[in-house]
Amino acid sequence: MVDYACRHAVDRERWGMFTTEEEIVMTVRGDHAVVIGAGVGGLLAARVLAESFARVTVLERDALPPEPVPRKCVPQGRHAHALLARGGHAFDTLFPGFTSQLIDRGAPSCDVGSGFQWVLSGHRFALSPSGVRAIGASRPLIEWQLRTRVCALPNVEIAEHTSAVDFAGDRAHRRVTGVATRRRAGRALGEVVEADLVVDASGRSSQTLPWLEAFGCARPAEDRMTIDLAYATRHFRRDPADFDGRLGLGVGATPDHPRAGVIIAQENGTWIVTVSGYAHDEPPVDADAFTAFAASLPAPEFGRFVAEAEPLDEPLRYRIPTTVRRRYAEVPLPEGYLPFADTICCFNPIYGQGMSVAGVEALALRDCLRDGVEALAPRFLNRIRRGLDDTWTMAADSDLQMPCVAGPRSTRTRLANAYTVRVHRAAVTDPRVGAQFLRVINLLDRPTSLLRPATAARVLRGNVWPRPVPEDTVRPSATPGVRRGERIAEG
Repeated sequence: MVDYACRHAVDRERWGMFTTEEEIVMTVRGDHAVVIGAGVGGLLAARVLAESFARVTVLERDALPPEPVPRKCVPQGRHAHALLARGGHAFDTLFPGFTSQLIDRGAPSCDVGSGFQWVLSGHRFALSPSGVRAIGASRPLIEWQLRTRVCALPNVEIAEHTSAVDFAGDRAHRRVTGVATRRRAGRALGEVVEADLVVDASGRSSQTLPWLEAFGCARPAEDRMTIDLAYATRHFRRDPADFDGRLGLGVGATPDHPRAGVIIAQENGTWIVTVSGYAHDEPPVDADAFTAFAASLPAPEFGRFVAEAEPLDEPLRYRIPTTVRRRYAEVPLPEGYLPFADTICCFNPIYGQGMSVAGVEALALRDCLRDGVEALAPRFLNRIRRGLDDTWTMAADSDLQMPCVAGPRSTRTRLANAYTVRVHRAAVTDPRVGAQFLRVINLLDRPTSLLRPATAARVLRGNVWPRPVPEDTVRPSATPGVRRGERIAEG
C-alpha cells in the first residue's frame, strides 16, 4: 500500500480553522477503504468511512487548491450552488459547526421565506419567515472547507493527481479488492491500491460501469432524461442595500417561457447570478446579450440589477444535456464495491439538490456501517431508495413541465405539476403555503406533505378567493436566446 499524503495543507491561522485534529469515535470494521473522487460526495463518504476503517485513501485526479477557488475538474463549481437546509443539517452532524464556519468565512445567511424573494410559475411569493435558513456559500468555499475538515482526520489521506483506471479483485468470486491507478508523475501505470471497500464517488462522469461488467455484473437500468439545459453565470459586486437587504432572488421557468435565474449573495461581498434555459433558450455569454436574457425573466428587478450592478467577471456557460438515475439496487453488485452520490443519481443542478442528497446519503452510510460491512451495498441502496425516489421525481416532474423536454408525462406527473402551480399561486397571499413548499424543496418534508388536508385546504382557498396580482409578476417581452449552432462570443 502506497503511503499517500494530504497535499493541500492550509494556513490554519489565516483561515481561522482548527488547530487540532478532528475527533471521531471509531468502531473499526476493516483495515482500508478507498474513495474514488475528492468532490463533495467523496469527502462526505471519507468522513463516514473514517469511523469504521483504520485507514481511508481518497483518489483524486485533479490538483487540489490550497484556497477556496474553482478547480479544473469541477467546471460546474463556478456556477450557483445551494446547500439546502437538510444538507446543512447533515454537514453539521458530520462536521460540527460546519455551517457556522461558512458564516464566519463571510457566507451570508437568511430565512428563505423572508430574506429571499421567490417568483415561481410566474407568482411572487409573499415575504414571511418560514423557519428554514439558507447559506449563501459558493461551491469552492463549501468544498474547500469540507476538504480541510477531512484532512484534519488522522486516518484519512488524499492522493492528488491519481486516477482510478480499473477495479482489482477476484472476478470469479465477484469481489472488488482494490483499485488500479495511474499517477500523473512518479508512479507506474496500473499500480494497485488494495482495499477492503471501494466507494465510487466518481460522479456525473463516472467511467466505472465497464469495470463492473468485467466482474460479471449487469449494467443497472437507467432513468435518463434529455433536458438539454444550459446555464451561464456572472459575478457582481454586492451592496448591502441591494434588494432591500434581502439575500437573493429566484425566478423559475414556465412552460411558455423556459428560462430561469437566481441571484445569491455570497462570501467576499459578491453576488452570483446564474441564468438558465432549456433547448433553444440557451443563455448567451456575450455581456450585453446576458443582460438582455436576464431582463426577459418574469421579475423586472432581476434584469435591472444585472444592467446596473458592477460586474466582476465575464459570463461563463455550462451545459447539462441529460440527467440520469442508475438503479444499482436492482442488480447484484460485487462485494467490496459501493456507488455513492452523483455516481447513483445526477440531478438537474438548477434545483440545488446534489450536495444535500450526498449529505443525507453519508448519514445513511454511517448507519449502515454500524451493522458491519457485509452486504453493505444492498443495505445502503435500499435505505436511500425512498429519499432518492422523492428527490428525483420532484426534479423530473418540474423538467417535464417544459414542452422541449422529452419523456413520458403520466397522469400522476400532470396532476402533480398542475397542483404545484396552484401551490405557487396560493403562496402569493398565504405565507404558510409558501413556507411548506420551501420545506419540501429544502428536503425537510416529503412532497406528499403538500397534500395534507390543512395545507390542501389553504391551497384551494388561495386559488379561489380573488386577489390583485402584483405588477412584478407580469412577464416582460422575451428576448431571443442563443440557438444551437449559432456563432457566439465565449466569455
